[in-house]
Amino acid sequence: MKEQTKLTNKEIRIRFAPSPTGALHLGGARTAIYNWLFARSVGGKFLLRIEDTDVERSREELVGQIMRSLDWLGLKWDEEPVYQSNRMALYKSKVDELLANGKAYRCFCTIDELNAEREKAVQEHRAYKYGGKCRSLTQKEIDENLSTGKPYAVRFKMEDGVTTWNDLVYGKIYVQNSELDDLIIQRSSGVPVYQMAVVVDDIDMNITHIIRGEDHIPNTPKQINIFKAFGREIPQFAHLPLLLGIDGKRLSKRHGATGVDSYKEMGYPAEAVFNYLALLGWSPKDANEVLNPYEIVRQFQIQEISRKAAVFDIKKLDWISGQHLTLMNSEQILTDLRSFLEQANIPIEANEQKIKNVIDMMKSRVKTFLQFVEWGKYFLSDPEHYDETIIAKRWNTSEVSRRMKILIQELEKIVIFDETSIEICIRGTAENMQIKAAELIHPLRLALTGFGISPGIFEVAVFLGKETVIRRIEKAIESISISEE
Repeated sequence: MKEQTKLTNKEIRIRFAPSPTGALHLGGARTAIYNWLFARSVGGKFLLRIEDTDVERSREELVGQIMRSLDWLGLKWDEEPVYQSNRMALYKSKVDELLANGKAYRCFCTIDELNAEREKAVQEHRAYKYGGKCRSLTQKEIDENLSTGKPYAVRFKMEDGVTTWNDLVYGKIYVQNSELDDLIIQRSSGVPVYQMAVVVDDIDMNITHIIRGEDHIPNTPKQINIFKAFGREIPQFAHLPLLLGIDGKRLSKRHGATGVDSYKEMGYPAEAVFNYLALLGWSPKDANEVLNPYEIVRQFQIQEISRKAAVFDIKKLDWISGQHLTLMNSEQILTDLRSFLEQANIPIEANEQKIKNVIDMMKSRVKTFLQFVEWGKYFLSDPEHYDETIIAKRWNTSEVSRRMKILIQELEKIVIFDETSIEICIRGTAENMQIKAAELIHPLRLALTGFGISPGIFEVAVFLGKETVIRRIEKAIESISISEE
């Protein structure tokens, strides 16, 4: 077994740090899951930090949405959330500390001067990097600029050398510091930038491991140098490969719903979404892919995360979701199903046992809680519509209506209305008509359910009872005949 962490002599502390500028998307949720799994697998702490310093884009309502999504997935954080917006004074004091120690400097360059530098870099076909004009200002020049109130940003003084770290996913990574800019750590408005705030927070929160997307790899050498400037121990980093759509492009809204709350609204069980996202870059040791969170915790090793980009496939999520529903009992399913039944105005208390029976019949055939309602409401009320595709395929002539009228007469003769008697009746009626039994079974399913698929139709008929079965066939004959005229 690979060693999970080298920091065995101190408490493992991991943070998930979303920005409330949008809903929690699948990529962010997967990152949160891997943070939580790692924390739980090594007995560490899983912490939440809200990075809300972007006043223009951050929205308070999204903080609640992110927290609800994490809570729905079962990702409970172990301490009070940290809000960056409450920590501006701390960031300012840390910037002042770097200035006092000669690790940072004031940059008085104007926007026009910086734009001119960038334009020159474009003309010379090279990557732009700040030229360092203000790095060499004398104290006298600095004092003169300050005395006139000239605005300034604060830049970090990047040292010479090589920055390296042993990434828990990608292995050893080297970056020449000559490739790094003297990055701005505080804007002229006095607001700290991301690179500065996260390092200050990680130090203050005693973060030992940072697990995040591979798009943060360019940020890591900058942040490592800031850690060094403060003389603090550098956390271990793990960067996760990108999450792609089925077309091989980065997962986005064009691939459909990407927000976690959308999958909750579509009726996917939380454990199924957790299970599937955990598999997007990590594999269990055996062939069993249907696991609950704590079964995954027992197997999880962060070094076993693949370096390959993972592909989100809704069909695989559907399969895993269906497997989870099959394993759940009717009580468990009804707990999550209640809100969907209420939205569909289906009375629960008066029909609770009946609904549980429906759940047991349908749970191996559906993929979401919503499908229980969409495909199973015919158990509690007559179909309001009939699938046009199935009508065209299974009930496309008046001859079908004639046969169904004869079937009603035969069903009325049944004394004990059970599965065996119904099957014998239908097959016998079909034989007398010199047709296949399927030519009665498929129209019967359409009449009873409105759909072309359902649990076993004999089982459905028994559940509904003889009176309802006959009434629904008569209603279908009338409704579908009208549509043919």
